[in-house]
Amino acid sequence: MSRQRRRKAKDIDFKQAAAVNKLLDQSQVDLDRLRLQASGKGLGNRELRSKAWLVLLGLDQESFLREQYLSLAEGLHRDTAVVEVDVQRSLWSYTEGWTDAKRGSSRAQLKSLLNAAIGHHNGQAFYYQGLHDIASVLLFEIGERPAFLVLRHLVRNHLRDFTRPTLEPVMELLELLMPLLEQADLELYHHVASSGAPPYFALSWLITWFAHNVPGLEQITRLFDLFMASHPLMPLYVAVIAMRASRITLLKCELDAAEMHRALHNLSITAFATADELAHQATLLFGHCPPAAIICSKHITMDKSCAAEARQVDGYWQVPEVPQPQKFGPKHTLRRWSYQGLSFAAAALVLAAVLSSRAMTDRTFGAGSGFLTHMPPLL
Repeated sequence: MSRQRRRKAKDIDFKQAAAVNKLLDQSQVDLDRLRLQASGKGLGNRELRSKAWLVLLGLDQESFLREQYLSLAEGLHRDTAVVEVDVQRSLWSYTEGWTDAKRGSSRAQLKSLLNAAIGHHNGQAFYYQGLHDIASVLLFEIGERPAFLVLRHLVRNHLRDFTRPTLEPVMELLELLMPLLEQADLELYHHVASSGAPPYFALSWLITWFAHNVPGLEQITRLFDLFMASHPLMPLYVAVIAMRASRITLLKCELDAAEMHRALHNLSITAFATADELAHQATLLFGHCPPAAIICSKHITMDKSCAAEARQVDGYWQVPEVPQPQKFGPKHTLRRWSYQGLSFAAAALVLAAVLSSRAMTDRTFGAGSGFLTHMPPLL
């Protein structure tokens, strides 16, 4: 990177940090603007994320009780043995060059974090393989104390369907992937569908928030900014955008279920689009076809999972404890989604609407079929 580009990047980082600090310093934080910042530009650095992620989830750092945490971390629960095994083979992605002793110390923290977050819910939350990937990102980015508060909240909200006794709710949610792809890229949708590959390739993307698939903390924490600020199913939208970004490669894949699954399973999520670009595009796609619109349009039955029914309560995303009865109205016709030609002003309005409680359900964004158009700074 040239000296001029490094200076420009540093200036952008400074302005970004200043914008986030200004929002967090308000006596009453404007949640819609903080969500807009988190999704549109990201939150910048570890210090800001350690505060902003808690605010976005409606958490209070003062609620951390060290004695309670230590008791939960050292206690036993249904999945203690599984946690032990997962932790012992974890933390290779972010610890290149570390000594065994240093990595072992972080693994001890990770085990405490997972045991405390699961144990806190008294058997109502099941550990699943992949939760340690999310916990690792939280631990390294914001530290053990805030990471516990965030993870404890997520396992009964954004991640609720993944912490149930079986994978049935997760399999049900994956049924939304192909209808979303149909909206984002019709040609790619037909190609993947014709191969006969089921959407199981996206399982780890969804349940680990891509932490198992995106190397490096800078890119994955940028996606976490988006997920903390958004509807719990936003990772599915990022998955679709990542597929579309890799469309040239995927369209060359032969129409064979095994080959297509292999290509998608091994997809490099940020090879053709940065985390910033994925976040922008996914948010816009959500604005065009939120989960309720897809479910209604396709008459998809959701009787095992709850994430699609997430609602904002007092400004914070909440996932119901049990599936809600579905009432299908007249069949909803979704218009083809496109991004090219969307002005910055329109994009900002869409992002603001999507990130508040007024998410749009039926909107066409321009008349082209282009994909990765760079957006000007949002703040």
